[in-house]
Amino acid sequence: MGSASQPMLVIKANRALLKKRKFKDIKDLLLENSGKTELEFKQVSAKEMAIIKADIRKKAKKAYELEIITYFICTFIVLSFFYWLIYF
Repeated sequence: MGSASQPMLVIKANRALLKKRKFKDIKDLLLENSGKTELEFKQVSAKEMAIIKADIRKKAKKAYELEIITYFICTFIVLSFFYWLIYF
């Protein structure tokens, strides 16, 4: 079991580690040694790109139709509930 003073010991140890670092090392680490990361994308032919676009469009159309159907079903349920509420 840990004691109540254990977090204080950890904080003191962290401070001691920070004091050992020199400003020059930190500046070097942040400015000079951290190069830019460049992304490299996979090259795709025009034919494959057309297939991918068609697939994405087909999925988007299917998702749109599903969303519209869901709206109609929810509207029907709400209207049915109001009808039931008023007439029963």
